[in-house]
Amino acid sequence: MKLYNVETKQFKWPESLVTEIAERRCIIVLGAGASASSTNELGNRPKDWSKFLRVAIRKMNDSQAQLLAIELCDKGLFLDAAQIIHDHIDPGDFDQVIQQEFNPNIAFQPSDLHRNILSLDPKIVITTNYDKIYESLCNLDGAGASFNTLYYYSSNLLSEIRSKKRLIIKAHGCVNDSDKIVLTRKSYFDAKNDYPSFYKILDSLFLINTVLFIGCSMSDPDINLLLEGVNISAKSSRSHYAISGDGRPISIKNAIKTTYNLELLEYPEGEHHLVIDALEDLVTQVWHFRETGGHIEDGEQDESE
Repeated sequence: MKLYNVETKQFKWPESLVTEIAERRCIIVLGAGASASSTNELGNRPKDWSKFLRVAIRKMNDSQAQLLAIELCDKGLFLDAAQIIHDHIDPGDFDQVIQQEFNPNIAFQPSDLHRNILSLDPKIVITTNYDKIYESLCNLDGAGASFNTLYYYSSNLLSEIRSKKRLIIKAHGCVNDSDKIVLTRKSYFDAKNDYPSFYKILDSLFLINTVLFIGCSMSDPDINLLLEGVNISAKSSRSHYAISGDGRPISIKNAIKTTYNLELLEYPEGEHHLVIDALEDLVTQVWHFRETGGHIEDGEQDESE
């Protein structure tokens, strides 16, 4: 589905998604692309996975393993590259790389993308990012709500979900504790093995809520398995959604829709600024819905058709 019409220069959000967000039945999932919208005072952006892993590769203590890790990065096999790196690097050096790239002292500032997500006021935001960019924005004085940050290993996750608090759930850990960051194949297994209740809760959340993915590559094995499992266990006519560039072949998009019940909301490839503009439009629609109790006037309905 085209999120942005190039000819009319207008955005088109599914009305059902606007309703789900407005009534807080939509969970927003943030991926690395969300953090990539931030900059520091020098104008630099956080490194993508390939660049981050290549920094870590330089710290490895085995030259043959280094070559293998580089080859895996070149092929886009980041999960495998991360495993090789982790197995051939001093733990202290690995932690140093994590802190250098994701610690808030780097001062990457929340972007307009983050501010728009906060303005949507969702009950739950799940992030696969290790950084603290979004939660730093949420916890500023005057943010307007009580926020709590939880992790895949938090014992009070279910209790907090039942509370009135707005939640930020860090599905892959945080820079605060590099020992529990989920990055490699083994760490994915360890997280599922050691904290199965988290994945049961996540599965339930995906089952009963609409999910909107922002800045996600849709290559995360946890996310893919969750979507696949939910789609198999309970069919629904209501899709999940992911904001995505429009470069995929139609056969791949059809497979994603069939396998994951996931509708891609597409914008022109590379025009990432349009995502921020689209979210601003979404914020306007969501708050109009909340303020009018979901009422759509005749003129507004005609414009959307």
